[in-house]
Amino acid sequence: MTMTGSHDAFLVVLSILIAIFASFTALSLASRIRSSTGWTKRVWVSAAAIALGGGIWSMHFVAMLAFHMPGLRMGYDLGLTLLSLALALGFTGVGFAMLNWQSVSRGRIAAAGLLIGSGVLAMHYVGMAAMRMPATLNYEPLWFGVSVLIALGAATAAVWLASRDRKMSHRLAAAILMGFAIAGMHYAGMRAAVFTMRAHTDMHDGMASVGQTYLAAAVAAITVLILLLALGAATLERLFHGVSRREARTVLRLKIADILRERDTDEALNQVAALMGEHFGVTRTGYGTLDAVEDVFDYDVCWTDGTVPALLGRLPAAAFGIKIVAALSAGETIVIDDLLEAEISNELRTRDTAQKVDTRSILVVPFLRDGRLRTIVYLNDRQPRRWRQDEIAFMEEMAERTRLVIERAAVEEQLRELNATLEARVEARSEELRQAQEALLQSQKMEAVGQLVAGLSHDFNNVLGAVVGAFELIQRRADAPDKVQHFAEAGLQAAQRGSNLTAQLLAFSRSQHIQLQPMLVGTVITALADLLRRTLGPMIALELHLDPSPVPVMADPTQVEMMALNLAINARDAMPDGGRLTISTAVRPISGAPEIADGDYVEIAFADTGTGMDEVTLRRAMEPFFTTKPVGKGTGLGLAQIYGSVRQVGGAVRIESGVAQGTTVRVLLPCTDRPPVAIEQSEPEISGDSGERYRILLVDDDPEVRTVLAAALESLGHVVTSAADGPGALALLEGAAPEVLLLDFAMPGMNGAEVASEMRRRRPELPIIFASGFPDIGAMEAIEGSTAILRKPFPMDALLRTLASIAPDR
Repeated sequence: MTMTGSHDAFLVVLSILIAIFASFTALSLASRIRSSTGWTKRVWVSAAAIALGGGIWSMHFVAMLAFHMPGLRMGYDLGLTLLSLALALGFTGVGFAMLNWQSVSRGRIAAAGLLIGSGVLAMHYVGMAAMRMPATLNYEPLWFGVSVLIALGAATAAVWLASRDRKMSHRLAAAILMGFAIAGMHYAGMRAAVFTMRAHTDMHDGMASVGQTYLAAAVAAITVLILLLALGAATLERLFHGVSRREARTVLRLKIADILRERDTDEALNQVAALMGEHFGVTRTGYGTLDAVEDVFDYDVCWTDGTVPALLGRLPAAAFGIKIVAALSAGETIVIDDLLEAEISNELRTRDTAQKVDTRSILVVPFLRDGRLRTIVYLNDRQPRRWRQDEIAFMEEMAERTRLVIERAAVEEQLRELNATLEARVEARSEELRQAQEALLQSQKMEAVGQLVAGLSHDFNNVLGAVVGAFELIQRRADAPDKVQHFAEAGLQAAQRGSNLTAQLLAFSRSQHIQLQPMLVGTVITALADLLRRTLGPMIALELHLDPSPVPVMADPTQVEMMALNLAINARDAMPDGGRLTISTAVRPISGAPEIADGDYVEIAFADTGTGMDEVTLRRAMEPFFTTKPVGKGTGLGLAQIYGSVRQVGGAVRIESGVAQGTTVRVLLPCTDRPPVAIEQSEPEISGDSGERYRILLVDDDPEVRTVLAAALESLGHVVTSAADGPGALALLEGAAPEVLLLDFAMPGMNGAEVASEMRRRRPELPIIFASGFPDIGAMEAIEGSTAILRKPFPMDALLRTLASIAPDR
């Protein structure tokens, strides 16, 4: 006999309330799962599972007590009843645990809903099987299917709602919906149940007894108590978490305030970004500055947790997407939980950028200045994230704090630009005072050159007059050998005067190639004594006070001789009525002098008893071309030449003078530890008909010099092949087979150094003699050591001596 039952209205309502309350508690507890880690997360997962699974089981138990049939007494098997509870708790717990609460996907929601729904169904039908009564139980397929669908749907909805962070009103509405759905699943399952009475069963009123009602109320009360305790724990945890969060934010505020106050802008922003990234638990945070001209964000501050690359460099503003850029330009904070789901980020370029930089959720606060977007501060997370309202507010507060620092940096940059502009204007004005100072100096140089030309022209005219006159007399008296010899000597002396004048110019310009060697200056002075006395004349006495323990110096003996002669001539001209010139030497330690290095120096002092110089003349004494002598009596290069040659060796010249008190010139030459080299006092003449004969390749671009040198060498028996330039000499190299190369240095096109380099490559063993009147000192030093150097003009004896010293032995 098929029986139908009925339900107690009070207990039905109570069961529905239990389902609603259980759903609300589970949703509240699940909201704590997302903000927890480690063992606390496992605790909240278990609590949520107990709240939902236990609440559903309690609802089922109360609903079963609400069910009654006439004449049918029911009992429950304890083991199956407890198994139904375990199934509800276990399936619900596993379903909640399998969710990734930081990144909830649809697939995981469906899987968890299927698992929990299956547990609910298992709990319900095992609980039904636990019923003990004199009847058999079957199920109608249709209503059984409806209960299955409701169970799976209700479970999936529960998981989805639990994964979302909602306000209290939203959570309550969701709990009511879930409660009715869960209750609906139970009563649909009960509707599917078909009870058939067994034979010989007594029929009597099967209304639920009062005892059963009180029992149901007690179970419900205990259930509500457990749920209240769970809600209380959740409330306390939320309270403690809120206090902890407020404390952490207070500490963060203090740290950021200290950083922004004590550090420069770039360092401060990098540290603030790191603190915010760690506080908010994101994968990336930083700052970007908008270049309004190029519409490009310049990212120069970025912190990451190491799971994503740093966002640095320049990125077009359009990469954000039109919607986001427009909102930022309007001063709106951008909050996106999932860039792949939100409407504001549904532009293709926005999502492409999100994938490239591995970002799914963002929180961006804009800084506007003068109504225009200037800077952004951002938080990025590689997973979807529900940004809480308190997080958004705190981020905006932190952004406002750093905005002041960024504004300060912008003002400082503007000040720097203003200073740079001011400096540029000052530099431009200074430059104008300099295209003016240079013009003044140029005019002064032209005046000095005029003085030089006046003196040089007179001296060179005298030299050329003597040379021209000598050659004319030689030409006219070719039949008188004695007179020819006399005229030739006069012409040579005049030419030597011209050579000395050129040497003065080269020494003044520091372009003359000097040959330094360790030497004793006293030896040079002693050797010059007789010449100096003849130069001074009988009315001037020469006294020598030379150091008895001389110390060698690094100098050019020729330059020292020229210096002594020039100073002796100056002293003679300053003592027209006679007097005394004293030359002394001594070692002087020098330190702290502005023009020379610290160390020991040999001082050569030239002291006369002449007219002396006033202060104006003394200040200009070493200026080039300055002279107090009349035109034709001096070029003004004497002291300048001495100064130039002494400075070349690292020495100094000092002058002491006063009107009617005489003049003392002190020359300081640096000492050396190298032993002195003996100085030859005279050079033996080489006869023209002695020595070896060589094949000589002569290269000189001056036809007169080339002709004279070739004729002189050939007159001595040498075989000479001549070339006017470097390419011509190289072309003659193989045919002429020279044994010596006599090479001019300064030639157009291919100079002597270039010719010598190519000759060395072709004929490494070939001796080379350079001859030049104005050598390039740097280039000459580069080739010196493997060649001989003659300075034009040179006497034939000098060429023959050099040839004898450098030519190959046979």
